[in-house]
Amino acid sequence: MTEPLWAKRRLILAAFVTAFLFLGAAALAPLSPGLGDYARGLEFAVWAGLSVTAVAFVVALPLGALAASGPRFFDSALRFVCDSVSSLPTVFVAAVLWAWSTRTLGFVCALGVLRGLEQAWLLRCEIVRLEAEDPDAVPHGLGRTPVAAFLRSRMRDALGPLFVSASFGVAWLTALDAALTQAGLRPLAALPTWGVLLGAPRPSTVPALLAAGSVALLTVALHALFRVPTAASNEAQGSATNTSA
Repeated sequence: MTEPLWAKRRLILAAFVTAFLFLGAAALAPLSPGLGDYARGLEFAVWAGLSVTAVAFVVALPLGALAASGPRFFDSALRFVCDSVSSLPTVFVAAVLWAWSTRTLGFVCALGVLRGLEQAWLLRCEIVRLEAEDPDAVPHGLGRTPVAAFLRSRMRDALGPLFVSASFGVAWLTALDAALTQAGLRPLAALPTWGVLLGAPRPSTVPALLAAGSVALLTVALHALFRVPTAASNEAQGSATNTSA
């Protein structure tokens, strides 16, 4: 199976799972207020998860690449910022961000920046690891490895961990929202989300189970979409294609 066909099948799978959930939620929403909250929570989970992932990638790619192959002070600065943010409870940081943001979109973008800092350090560590693992893969000049030349040759391997992290975006967002609800730090006027269904003191059983199952299903679909085929799987696909031919 060629890589374009493999990617197309993964995209079709993710689209099918999303469409299936939206159609099911639309059919269930009129039955009860709790199911209506589940349907609205699905809309929030999808668009907020995509927004967090997009903002995180915009932040992570340049910061991680510069920290790995740029000036040394940039690496130290990113390390200091990541250590400072990670030293605080994520729920507390999210509560501060929500209090600071006047709109839900601002809160989601702020969470994307928070997630992007984490992924930037992940990308930096992966680039450094790959460089140490195969130092002759990219020609070296004075100082550190040129990041452009390195990413041209090892882009797929360097971004692999970021794609895996992105597949857990909806689950991370829902768990954080549920923790804010459980701690009583979620604004009352905020949109109804799956976090409310899962983190309420007395959650409605059926909508909560549907929300938890939908999070798991979306996570599996996103993992299948973002998963980067390994060299072994590529060789296996190539041999299978040759055999069938």
